[in-house]
Amino acid sequence: RGGSWTFDKSDWWLEEHGLIMEKPDFPLPAGKYVVTGGRDVTTVMTVFEDGRWELANGAKLYDVTHLPCRAARYTNGAPGASPFNARLSDFPVKPGAVMPAVEGFAKQDYAVLFVIGLEASMAGGY
Repeated sequence: RGGSWTFDKSDWWLEEHGLIMEKPDFPLPAGKYVVTGGRDVTTVMTVFEDGRWELANGAKLYDVTHLPCRAARYTNGAPGASPFNARLSDFPVKPGAVMPAVEGFAKQDYAVLFVIGLEASMAGGY
């Protein structure tokens, strides 16, 4: 991205320490990804063209979530709503906990997992 991005006050992200973060590349393109949470389980996640996904070998999302990391997307701020409405006392967020609400915004929590490999046919195009 060249090290610069533009903040969008109607669609923004916070990480577990209360820092505004750059929007992730989202959604992931269809394909197969090797994922882990940096704990016991590493597996393949298949992302389908319609956005569905599944984990191989009976793995669950919890198994491949990096528990200390949390992220949330805050959208559709009410008139006068601001990221400054976030309460500093809500941070850092404890591992496994939900991200705090920010007055005036809808919130969607996201699990954080590490992509450590790509299907060979994807390696040059992602």
